[in-house]
Amino acid sequence: MALHALLFSRDQAIIDLAAEVLKTLDIEVAQSATAQDAVQRLTSTRFDAILVDNADARGAVAVLSAAKSLPSCDQSIGIVLAISPSSIGLADGARSHMVLYRPLSADRLRTGVKSALGLRSDGEDARESPRASIRIPATLRGAGLDQTLAFITNLSAGGAALYVGQDIPSSSIQAIEFSLPGQKDNLSADVELIWRDVQGRMGIRFAKTSAAFSDSLEKWSATQPEAPRSATAGA
Repeated sequence: MALHALLFSRDQAIIDLAAEVLKTLDIEVAQSATAQDAVQRLTSTRFDAILVDNADARGAVAVLSAAKSLPSCDQSIGIVLAISPSSIGLADGARSHMVLYRPLSADRLRTGVKSALGLRSDGEDARESPRASIRIPATLRGAGLDQTLAFITNLSAGGAALYVGQDIPSSSIQAIEFSLPGQKDNLSADVELIWRDVQGRMGIRFAKTSAAFSDSLEKWSATQPEAPRSATAGA
């Protein structure tokens, strides 16, 4: 049975991208160009996902705030298509919430929506690398960060899902350092933030790695059972 999503956006490029991606996930999408129209749709139709484009920040807040108060949205997942890192605050209007950062691509949007909804989509996964479920400490580095502690909860050669127990600016996250279980050597890489939710979880992609980093992770990943798909999946 098809799922249903509401997209609040006036950006034709976003509208076309969402239509293309959600169709591949068997999600029927309704589009609203105004917050008023989006709220009216929410009162009469039950949507599995509510995607809001925060190019209209005031409208995005209105849509998510309405979703929070409507019984028809008690199971809806709110997803903010974010222009700026400060957009994490907008997501608090929905019961479950995620922020996907621009620039958006088909793969990034597909991965984010699947992660938010826990989809398997005919057994396929947009992630290129097998992913293992673990819990190991890591250090986040970047401008203004003082060796912020995080925990890696999902890991592959391409990226990771993290839990960070404190509020840090998304724009500050630039690199990560950690050691694999049973190994002493530290691994470090530049990272790109893909998504973030208001529960302290985030997904990153390893953007710049050494040959040694990639080789170590690929060998380690090959020995691990693959993690189940869930809303805590990484990049």
